[in-house]
Amino acid sequence: MKAFLMPLKVFVIGHLIVLVLTLFLPAIGSVGDQLAAESANMASTFWGWSWVSGSVKFWVIAIVEGLVLFSTGVAFLHSKTN
Repeated sequence: MKAFLMPLKVFVIGHLIVLVLTLFLPAIGSVGDQLAAESANMASTFWGWSWVSGSVKFWVIAIVEGLVLFSTGVAFLHSKTN
């Protein structure tokens, strides 16, 4: 029974981590703004750099959410083999 509930456990714990991470979004945003300001001279060299460096909060949440969903999928596939 524990194997069948493991994907739910992984999903809930992962989203609790995302919830705690949202507490740090203002700090992540200020670091992203500092990155955009310090790398402004590189923006003309790399296409889309100003957008990428200006949206650090989005990338952090997207990566963590992707990891949660991937881990949930792995736990689900593991529960199917048991």
